[in-house]
Amino acid sequence: MKNPKNSPQRLGERRGLKFKLLSPGPQLLRGELILLIWLLCALLLPLLAACAPAKLPPVMKIGLVAPFEGRYRYIGYDAIYAARLAVREINVQGGVNGRYLELVAYDDRGSPELARIAARNLAVDPAVVAVIGHYRQESTAAVQELYVAAQLPLLAVGAYLTRTSPYLWSLMPDPAEMATELVAASPANTHLAALWGAGPLADALRESLNAANYRLVPAISPQQAPPPPETLFSLLPPQETGARWANWRAAGGTGCLIGGLELAGTAFAEIAAPQRGEEVYFITPYPLPEDLPGTEEWVAAYRAVGPHVPPPGPYALPTYEALYLLAAALTAGPENFVATLSHVTRNGFLGEIAQNARGCWATPTLYHYRWLPTKKRELLVAGLSAPQ
Repeated sequence: MKNPKNSPQRLGERRGLKFKLLSPGPQLLRGELILLIWLLCALLLPLLAACAPAKLPPVMKIGLVAPFEGRYRYIGYDAIYAARLAVREINVQGGVNGRYLELVAYDDRGSPELARIAARNLAVDPAVVAVIGHYRQESTAAVQELYVAAQLPLLAVGAYLTRTSPYLWSLMPDPAEMATELVAASPANTHLAALWGAGPLADALRESLNAANYRLVPAISPQQAPPPPETLFSLLPPQETGARWANWRAAGGTGCLIGGLELAGTAFAEIAAPQRGEEVYFITPYPLPEDLPGTEEWVAAYRAVGPHVPPPGPYALPTYEALYLLAAALTAGPENFVATLSHVTRNGFLGEIAQNARGCWATPTLYHYRWLPTKKRELLVAGLSAPQ
C-alpha cells in the first residue's frame, strides 16, 4: 500500500529525511512500561527512605549472671529488676557517650558448673564489655580465672574474690574488716564460739576470733564436752543456717547467732522460725531499700519495671549501683574502661562506692539487723563504716 501524498513519511522524504512510523505493538508497550517503572521508583524512593527506621546507635552489652531459678532465685529476682531499671534510666538519658546499654542475663542457679558455661558464653561475645555476678561465693570462685583469661571485667556482687586483678572487683567489704565487725557484734563476756562455713570471710573470721581471744569449738551438741559455744557464727546459705539453728535449739542449745549477708535471706526465718528472746543478728553492706531514707520513688520505679514485681530485697540496690558504676567507667571509652574502673567513684543510695588496693569496696556502710519472731528483719544500727 502506497503512502498518502501528504503523509508524514512522504513529507519527510521531500525534505531529505528518512524515518519509519512505529505503529503500536509489543515493543512500544514494553518501552513505556519500563519508563513508567523508572518514574515510579524515582517518586517512591524518597518516600521509602523517609519511612525507613532510624539507624540505631551501637550498643554495649553488660552481662548479668545470677541464680534466677532454684533455691537462690530470690537473689536473681532482686538483681534482674534492679538491672533493668538502671539500664532503662541510663538509656533514656542517652546511653553512654551516645551508645545504649543492653543487658545479657544468664541463670547459673548458684552452680559452679553453670557459672562457667555462662562466663564462657559472655567471653566469646565481643559486644560484652563487663559482667555483674555471680552473687554466690562458690559460683564466683569458679569463674574468676575465666574472666581474667578473657580480659573481661567482673564486678562481683555478694561474693569475695580470692585473687587481685585489674579485671576483678568485689562490691563487698574487705574480708578482714567485715570479720572484725562480726566479732565486735558478739555479746560481751563470751569467749567460746563456733563457725559454720568456709571461704575468704571464714578465714578472716577465724583470725579475728583468735585475735579477740575467742576459743573456737565445734557446735555438736548443747551437752558436748568441752562446753558448747556461746556464740555461733554462720556464713552458710540461709536454708542451711536455718536448719542447723532449729536443730540446735531443739536440742536445748542457747546462745547468740550472728551471720553476714547470707543470713538476710528470708528462707532462714521460714525454716528456723525465730523465737521470742532469741538473739539472731546479721551484718550486711546491702540494706533493705525500704530502710533507707529517700528511696520511696526508687522502690516505686523498681516495682514498675514489670508486672507483679515483688518488693526489692537486699541484692537490688548493689546491682543497681553496679550498673551505674560501670556506666561511669565506660564514659572514658571502651579502650580505657579497665583502667578507669579501678579509679571510678559512685555516690548513690549506698553512699560512696570506690575500690581499694585489694579489689574490695573501700568504705562500705555496714547495717546491723535482727530477726524478729514475726519473721521480719529489723534494722538496729545504720551508718557504721567498716574499720579502715
